[in-house]
Amino acid sequence: MKRYIFLILLLFGGTLAAQDTDGGATPILQSLAKKYQAFTSMSIDYTYKAVKDKKTIATLTGRVAIKGKKYYMTFDDQTFYCDGVTMWNYQKSSNEVSIYTYDESDDDILNPAKMLGNWQKGYTAKFIREEVEAGKSLQIIDLTPKKTQSYFKIRLFIDKNKNEIVRCAVYEKDNTIYTYYFDKFVSNAAISDSQFVFDAAKHPGVGTNDMR
Repeated sequence: MKRYIFLILLLFGGTLAAQDTDGGATPILQSLAKKYQAFTSMSIDYTYKAVKDKKTIATLTGRVAIKGKKYYMTFDDQTFYCDGVTMWNYQKSSNEVSIYTYDESDDDILNPAKMLGNWQKGYTAKFIREEVEAGKSLQIIDLTPKKTQSYFKIRLFIDKNKNEIVRCAVYEKDNTIYTYYFDKFVSNAAISDSQFVFDAAKHPGVGTNDMR
């Protein structure tokens, strides 16, 4: 599951370029990348839905904030904080926080910067079609991983007029589909740096697992 926690960070991190295979996907992805790279910060409210064999197995909502290498994200009962130096994973149900050193060279899936750096060489892109949904013209692009993964594709749904991703879906080989719906997107939001740091004082009695 951790693999998909930071899919949102990948999509909005500004490096959405992938190797084009049909002559139509790359210009769209490059346009998206240019737009998102210009933002100083981003805040996204999202809905997550997991479906297997056409049955919904999980639905939840969360929020992610991104500011350079700093990020904050809620997912189920977990909250992730990263100030570009340290990463904290707080679990509300157990009132415990795990602390890690942020390392761009680390292959840990919890390192979005590492994944962002590998995005361009990790996927091939294919323009699938354009369709109208709820009055919006959506461009659909599939990203296929070049290396073997547990999933076989990521499908992006892009609002053609706004030049924004409205949702993405990860297709697992076991027939599970994880979909993120981006309900609200705010660019250049005024986000305090303190939001990216875990504050133990706000969680009395918190247990600490320092993995640094």
